[in-house]
Amino acid sequence: MPEEFDFSELRKYLQGQMDMGEEDLLLDEPWTLTRKKSAVPAGAPRPANPMPQMRPANPAPFPQHSAPANPAPIPQQSPFPSNPAPFANQAQPAFQQSAFGAPAPSAPAPRPTPAPKLDAGLTIAPRAVKKTTAAYELADSIGAFYDALKTDALYARVANVVRYEGPEHPRLLILLAAPKPGEPAGAFFQSPTGEMLVRLFGSLGYAPDSLGVTYFYKDAPRALSPILLASLRRMLTKELSFIAPEVMITFSEPLFYDVFSKGKNFNDLAGTALDFNGTKTVSLVDAYAMTTDKQLKWLTWKVHIPRSGLFTAVK
Repeated sequence: MPEEFDFSELRKYLQGQMDMGEEDLLLDEPWTLTRKKSAVPAGAPRPANPMPQMRPANPAPFPQHSAPANPAPIPQQSPFPSNPAPFANQAQPAFQQSAFGAPAPSAPAPRPTPAPKLDAGLTIAPRAVKKTTAAYELADSIGAFYDALKTDALYARVANVVRYEGPEHPRLLILLAAPKPGEPAGAFFQSPTGEMLVRLFGSLGYAPDSLGVTYFYKDAPRALSPILLASLRRMLTKELSFIAPEVMITFSEPLFYDVFSKGKNFNDLAGTALDFNGTKTVSLVDAYAMTTDKQLKWLTWKVHIPRSGLFTAVK
C-alpha cells in the first residue's frame, strides 16, 4: 500500500481537521488518492517472475578462518511426509521424485527379443494336405462307376441311380438336369420330349441309334448346394470318360449354370461351342418346355443350332 498510493493529502486534511476543532469540522472530502507514477510505461509487457530459489532469507557467511576445505553436503528433505510403511514391500511410486524439482529417472524400455535366425541350409517343409479319393474315381468301367455311386454320400439314400441310356460312344449325348417324376427309366426316347429330340436331330443327319441320354443328378429333382454341385461335376467328368461322346448338349438355363457355374452367361453363350473338361458342349433351352412351345423350337432351330457350327447339316 505505501508503495502504490500517496497519502500526503489525506494526512494534511486530517491534521487540519484536528487543528480547527469540532466547530469548524468540515464534512466534505477534498482529498483524493492518486497513484504514483510507475517506472514501467502502460501497455509494456512486464518481465516474468523468475522461479523462486530455495535459499535462506539471510544466509550467514562462513568465517574465513574456519571454512572447511570440503564441507559436508546439506541433506535435502523430501516434500512428502516420511511414512515408509505403505511402500515397505513395493517399488517406489512413479510420482515420487528423488530431489525437489528434479524428476525421478524412468526405467529403460525393455528391448524386443530378436527373432531366432535360421541356418542357411534350413528349409521349412511344406505342409502335406491329404486328399481323399472317392470310390467312383477309382472305377475302371461304366458299370463299376454306377455301382460306386451307390456308396457315395450323395446317393446313399437313393434306391435306384438312373444310368446312361444309349450306344457305347454316341455322336450326341443329351444331358438333362434330373429324371422327370413318372418318366420310366431307360425309356426316355419313347417319351414325348425324347421323340421330339429324335426328330430334331434326325433333321440334322443324326440317326436315332447315335443319340444317348444321361442326367446330371441321377434321381428325382432336388435343391443342390454349391458343395454338391462340385461333386456332381466331378462325377460327370468321370462318366464322360467312359461314354466319350462327340458332342454333349445340355438343356435349360439352370442346368447350364450347374455345369459351368455362375462365371458364364447363358443368354450370351446359348448355342455356342463350349468345352467341359475336354468334351465339346452346346447349351440349348429347356427340352421339356420346347416340346409344347413353338417359339422355343424356332429359337433353337434358327438361332442356337446354327450358332454352334458343330452339327453336320442345318436346314
